[in-house]
Amino acid sequence: MMEFLKAILGFVLELTIFFCIGSLLMRKMKLKAEASLALVLGYLLYFSVFEFLTVPLTLAWVPLHTLCLIWGIILAVVVCLSIFFQSKPWIQQLKGIGGIPKSHGLLLLLVAGVILLQCAIVVLYEDTTVDAAYYVGTVSTSVYTDTLGRYNPYTGLLYKDFPARYILSAYPMHNAVWCRFLGIHPIIQAKIIMPVIHVLVANFIIYHIGKRLFHGGRKQADLMTCLVCLMQLFSYTIYTPGTFFFTRSYEGKSLLGNVIFPVVLYCSIWFWQKAKDYRPWLVLFLASASGAAFSGSSLIFPVAVSAGILPTLLFKKRFRALFPYILCMLPTILYAAVYFSQRLGWLTLSAS
Repeated sequence: MMEFLKAILGFVLELTIFFCIGSLLMRKMKLKAEASLALVLGYLLYFSVFEFLTVPLTLAWVPLHTLCLIWGIILAVVVCLSIFFQSKPWIQQLKGIGGIPKSHGLLLLLVAGVILLQCAIVVLYEDTTVDAAYYVGTVSTSVYTDTLGRYNPYTGLLYKDFPARYILSAYPMHNAVWCRFLGIHPIIQAKIIMPVIHVLVANFIIYHIGKRLFHGGRKQADLMTCLVCLMQLFSYTIYTPGTFFFTRSYEGKSLLGNVIFPVVLYCSIWFWQKAKDYRPWLVLFLASASGAAFSGSSLIFPVAVSAGILPTLLFKKRFRALFPYILCMLPTILYAAVYFSQRLGWLTLSAS
């Protein structure tokens, strides 16, 4: 019973923090207040900052409790700032809740049912692949040894050299931090709390893609969200995002396919509609940085960005946008430079 209550507390706290971070970012970007978009942007910014903070600390052999202290202070400051600056907009949003059912109609109930179904699937389905052992095992070894990824989760032995394929992605350490914050078991955090949060974030992204495509039409966006879910349910192969979404939602690769790349599509549509707007580039930069936090497979991020952005650059002759186009991919480029330097033997990420 206590683990169940801690799981609910962790779910609420993490969602609240993502929302607070996103609210501040939307204020800075001068975007219309919308809770679902704030959650998505806060999620991206959270993992972007966490990646840039955690990887150097990991390579410097800093213990887990030190990262928890630093990150806890940062989060406390951000939440306080968000309450200070955003309390009035939040009150206005609460006053407008009554109009939500009217603007969505009965489709709102359908979307809610679809999301609940997805949450049930990711919580109740148990995947026991090798990747499952890593994404839970490395959290466990870090929590119970007070280290940051220094132990091989398959053998329990200390790494002699950090594996660049994994250690440059900080997502497992996020789970380790929250296990220490809440005193919760790594399996609960990694395979229940975060997968449910990923379901919400992924669906909100699809919803906002629909709003972009249908020029703000909420009902059309609702219907698109339901249709994407249906497509994922009936497109089962080992290569499709839907398979990762429902059966391996705790893995970094799943987050790339179901969160990061949809964000790229969202920004590509946004850039097509408003080619002079700087804000899609900022979101793309956050997608690049947070993608590096999730998985080394983010190395293909530049390909996805090029496929979405270059046609608009060429068609609308927005060649001045080549600079932000390259800039938004810098986190992935830096990741690739370190990764291939280690693979080629030019760099050693010593763990001992």
